[in-house]
Amino acid sequence: MQLTKIDVNTDSALGRKVKALYTAAFPKEERVPWWLLRLQSYRRGIDLTAWMDGEIFCGFTASVTVEGLHFVLFFAIDQNIGGKGYGSAILTAIKEEYETVALNVEPLIESAPNYEQRQQRFEFYRKNGFLDTGYHVWEVGGKFRVLSTAAEVDVPIYQKVFLKLTLGLWKVRVE
Repeated sequence: MQLTKIDVNTDSALGRKVKALYTAAFPKEERVPWWLLRLQSYRRGIDLTAWMDGEIFCGFTASVTVEGLHFVLFFAIDQNIGGKGYGSAILTAIKEEYETVALNVEPLIESAPNYEQRQQRFEFYRKNGFLDTGYHVWEVGGKFRVLSTAAEVDVPIYQKVFLKLTLGLWKVRVE
């Protein structure tokens, strides 16, 4: 496995693949409009990245970096290659590049219709070195748990991630 990162804005064919995966992997209520995600990725510290293994499209990440915190906003692996270690390999590459990595996952609510899927995601991230920070955040798509590679998340910096994404218009509630 030889992973490479490609900025989606430099390859329109790859951009179409990323958009299709983005639309398929995330419920509409959790997505930001594609055009806005693309537009944001032209700003410094906001990345929309396709991950490749040679000619194989593996998946993508959309992320924001603020004051040493690298926040993975969206992360998805192409379903055609799931279960082959690409997700773990991408997370490893990200953790090697950035000091602290954080992301949000759906909370483990047993009555949720996708509880099993939530549990699997949580365990996947735990297996890949992410810790439950004990924080929850309310975003556009609902309530999420904050996971991080660091035991503690600096809440003001975490909030700056969302201020950066919203041009200072929206401060997320973190508890």
